[in-house]
Amino acid sequence: MTLKLNFFAKSDRGLIRGNNEDSGYAGSHLLILADGMGGHAAGEVASQLMVNHLEILDQDPGKEDTETLLAAAADDANEAISEHVTAHPETEGMGTTLSTMLFNGTTFGVCHVGDSRAYLLRDGKLEQITKDDTYVQSLVDKGELAAEDVSSHPQKSLILKAYTGRAVEPTLFTFEAKAGDRILLCSDGLSDPVTASTIETALGQGSIEQAGSTLVDLAIRSGGPDNVTVVIGEVTEEKPATHEPFRVGALAGSVEEPTHPDSSASRAAKLTRKPQVIPPAVMADEDNAAKDSDEEEAEDEPSRRKIGWKVLIALIIILALVIGAGLWVKNFLSNNYYAETNDAQEITILKGADYSVFGKDLSSTHQYVCINDKNSLLFSAQKCKGDFTPLKVSDLPESERGAVNHISAGDLSKVQDQINDLGEKALKPCITAPSQKDNKDTKENKPGVTCREV
Repeated sequence: MTLKLNFFAKSDRGLIRGNNEDSGYAGSHLLILADGMGGHAAGEVASQLMVNHLEILDQDPGKEDTETLLAAAADDANEAISEHVTAHPETEGMGTTLSTMLFNGTTFGVCHVGDSRAYLLRDGKLEQITKDDTYVQSLVDKGELAAEDVSSHPQKSLILKAYTGRAVEPTLFTFEAKAGDRILLCSDGLSDPVTASTIETALGQGSIEQAGSTLVDLAIRSGGPDNVTVVIGEVTEEKPATHEPFRVGALAGSVEEPTHPDSSASRAAKLTRKPQVIPPAVMADEDNAAKDSDEEEAEDEPSRRKIGWKVLIALIIILALVIGAGLWVKNFLSNNYYAETNDAQEITILKGADYSVFGKDLSSTHQYVCINDKNSLLFSAQKCKGDFTPLKVSDLPESERGAVNHISAGDLSKVQDQINDLGEKALKPCITAPSQKDNKDTKENKPGVTCREV
């Protein structure tokens, strides 16, 4: 049976980056994610060149070798990047990652270089099907670094492979498609701040349009430290509605992206930017009438000016120290997260510090921790609803409940990872026989058996 591909793509420049260097493309046969790099060296140009050379493949490849087609088009784009750098030496250092798939109705051909990622969601389980071409991943492969320590490693962003105009060997492979599969290509603006378990939950909910928007929103709510782009494909047996391909990110040209002016995450991000120091105004020249003063006053004038400048400089230094201390405190409160249980023993994530000043708390609830009957966790800015209920301390085995009080504070993803570790140990939902719903002794939480009420 020949399968079809439904598709969607969305991009956001994030809360800190001044422009979007990601380029994403989604069509009926082709999915592309290119994460440009180089900053002022025009990473957005590199990612656009890559997509522009690949998008001609968005058609049924028939019996053509999909891996060969993708690799050849990527090589052409790499040559174009080299020519651009030669013509514009100031862009030396620009480049792009690439994760792309070509669909022929039964299988996907894959071409991958860099640290953008491809995931497969099949039967509710998420699998990362590409491997990051990064220094820290090489340490993991050698057994020199634990996988859970990758996100906190100081060199986690060091890429070993990218299309920069120089020869590079991509990773090429194919895999069989299955009706119901969902494919996700994403930049590290999603995979860095959002955990795999959260991505798994969000990718499987609603339509692919809803899932894509949720994933981007999760990255923004987690601080939006980088450009975030998602490209999603859904394998179906029925022909999906026909619409134009999605071209997002740097490919969108001059289309202004949202800047999230009213979000708390945006305000926190702004505090991480280095403040500009405004120099003091130059004192105006003395009035011409001073020239008519006697010689004694004229001799004293330089001394008075010197003393005045010293006082002014001292005041500026003191003011700068006060402002700097205030900004540091605000920055800390806006980027520090910790776990806490409320009166109902529900586990939540708070932002700020566990203190109060003049009776005013220095923290607020940032995310609710939710769990469903499949023991999947969801970190939500809203209270748990639908199939998800609050994760409680009582949902954990007695031996693990004390660990809630030892979750270390700091980066949001670090706190989420610790809660995810606890969530994996959550008790299984209680099972009640339909004919004995009113008999509490029939549940699997009778004496000697532990389970979680749902």
